[in-house]
Amino acid sequence: MKHLHGLALLIAIFITGSRASQPTALYYHDQLVDHTQATENKWTQRYYTSDEHFAGPGHPIFLVMGGEGAIPESTGLFYPFIHDHLAKHFGAYVLQPEHRFYGESQPLGTFPTSSDEMVRLVTSEQAMADAVRLLKSVRDYELGCSPDRTSSDYCPVITVGGSYPGFLSAMMRVVHPDVIDMSYAASAPMKFYDQTVRQDEYYDHITSVAESSSVGCADAVRRTLAAVSVKIQKSDNFVSVASDMGICPSTIPTYIGSGRSFRDELMMIVAYTFANYNMAYYPPGKNTRLFNACQIFQSDSKSALDNLRRFLLLMNGLNDTKDGRCFFDLSHQLPTGTNATITSGDWSGVGTGDDGRIWDLQTCTLLVEHIGFSETSMFPARPWSMDWLVSHCKSRFGVVPHPYELARKWGFDDLVMNANTSRILFTNGMNDGWSVGGIRKDLSENILAVNIETGAHHSDLSRKGPSQDDTEEMKRIFGTIRSILSRWVGDVRKEGNLCGPEGCAGAAHVTR
Repeated sequence: MKHLHGLALLIAIFITGSRASQPTALYYHDQLVDHTQATENKWTQRYYTSDEHFAGPGHPIFLVMGGEGAIPESTGLFYPFIHDHLAKHFGAYVLQPEHRFYGESQPLGTFPTSSDEMVRLVTSEQAMADAVRLLKSVRDYELGCSPDRTSSDYCPVITVGGSYPGFLSAMMRVVHPDVIDMSYAASAPMKFYDQTVRQDEYYDHITSVAESSSVGCADAVRRTLAAVSVKIQKSDNFVSVASDMGICPSTIPTYIGSGRSFRDELMMIVAYTFANYNMAYYPPGKNTRLFNACQIFQSDSKSALDNLRRFLLLMNGLNDTKDGRCFFDLSHQLPTGTNATITSGDWSGVGTGDDGRIWDLQTCTLLVEHIGFSETSMFPARPWSMDWLVSHCKSRFGVVPHPYELARKWGFDDLVMNANTSRILFTNGMNDGWSVGGIRKDLSENILAVNIETGAHHSDLSRKGPSQDDTEEMKRIFGTIRSILSRWVGDVRKEGNLCGPEGCAGAAHVTR
């Protein structure tokens, strides 16, 4: 997803330049390498905080879950709606740990070397335990908040996350209800991880949204990619076709040894790039990369190869080159590590570099996603299969996927029946491909869903916040989210018998 699915691209688009001062990285030196075994091996975890609006003990803590990418040093904190708006409203403290094995947060210093280590240490469960341990340390020893819910100094904890971190946010409330009071989970791919999303739904939805962004887009993309596929298949030298599109021949990975494998990897790049543009399609309109990409393919005056060349230029942030030289490095689409391939465990894109390697591993173990290409999407049909995934994961990491393990262990495939589940807010941008796997309806009085018709991938957490640049719908949604969280903070205080004369909710927030 991602992917850096959710993080790298969206942070760059939504958050860059949103804060006046550069945040300072902090380091927690007492983190456990393995929370599941009786060992005291420690490592140092990077995290960021904001106490700008914190009104002291008795006020909430927003625990922002890190995800499948390094925290950019230029931004530090992911979600301005949280640290600039909700924290101000509630007088809250903001704490954001980096997810283990991403960025600087390396429990082993290097990539795990054995299959057993990988399966045991590179997990959501370990990352959540990291967050709980860090939270308790900051809460108890730095903020002066009481861990006792009946104390006036108790600080209600609200987890927050978008995309995979949205899943983590929801699971924190399910798995650690003794510490976490409520969860705000944006664009959380819950139904992907309980294995109930059909493999064609993701890219079919992206096709539909692309068509709505520019009428005729889907057919134009479909025609172009079909023509390019034929060109590759009929050519005796697929490298020359790659060169005609601006791909530098020397950058073609050695595992791509035929026109068929080149065609499959090229089509995967086009598809997951459209997926990235889809995630950032907010506010919807012509000032988006999704619309601009559609316009490239809808240019009737250009050949299919030239259209794809211009699409690759858009990916690289370049204007058209006139001298015919190559410009696109195909190897830059790879994650690091042995037997790396462009098509990886997550067919929405695993990302590149070391972060892409870890996400590939996570989607090869417990976070299995059924994502393929149907006959009706705008991309060439290519079915996903568990056999393919098993083969990829064995070759890449020596591991076997366990797609049902987390749902069986945590029961998130039926949250209503899970006794630990309450006070979880799911938000979904309905233009987002990941919305097909989201919780899109209320499940109870305290497991709520807010659907944003004009929204994209966790765009309610974007840099804009409630501003004139947001849609009118989104402006209303910001108020709805704040009201729900205010009510739940009041419920926590009521359960602890801490309501003041002004009521439960009023005593728990500060509006300045």
